[in-house]
Amino acid sequence: MNTLIINGSPRGQTGNSEIFIRRFISGAGQDYPVRYVVKEPAEDLALAIAQADTLLIFMPLYVHAMPGIVMKLFEQMTPAKKGQRIGFVVQAGFVEGAQARFLVRYLNAFAERMGYVNLGVVTKGDAAGVSFLPDYMNKKLFRHLQALGTYYAGYGQFHKETAALLAGMYEIPPRKAKVYEFLHRTGINHVFWHKFWRDNGVFEQGLDRPFVSVISGSNQ
Repeated sequence: MNTLIINGSPRGQTGNSEIFIRRFISGAGQDYPVRYVVKEPAEDLALAIAQADTLLIFMPLYVHAMPGIVMKLFEQMTPAKKGQRIGFVVQAGFVEGAQARFLVRYLNAFAERMGYVNLGVVTKGDAAGVSFLPDYMNKKLFRHLQALGTYYAGYGQFHKETAALLAGMYEIPPRKAKVYEFLHRTGINHVFWHKFWRDNGVFEQGLDRPFVSVISGSNQ
């Protein structure tokens, strides 16, 4: 089975999608080729995809949507050849799986419209800090990703039970929501973002609202 993995993250080899891919491959025990949407023209990748028996696309979720570079790749892809298969692994910073529901629907519809045998969409929320955390804090996540890869290598499918473990909760229960509300009021949940802004030299612009002036100006 000729499997091609596509990394759809704009961060390429430095993002969380790459970590997911490497753990998946580790579990599979096979050195599947990995191509990067951010590094290659969409036209070239579409040609490579057409030659694969199975296509696995790993990508981040950005506020309900896929990265634009993945959409550009989709626009270049041609209908699947007979028996060609596709599967998706989506990781997001949001805790609840419901945030990915629109993208999951779209990916399933895309697979059907293009004529692929659909392996399904595996989702994982609460993944924003994976690349920042030490490995021991990602131990459970890595174990599940490796199990997903092991099952895929053996059966050519995503393991449903493992996918369910990765997906976690679909919606935040009321009691847990109150905990998040408390953390928000204390400001603890801002620590990560403030550090991220400082590291990128944009802390002073962190609360800017650039589109407000644009919209206001268009109404004058």
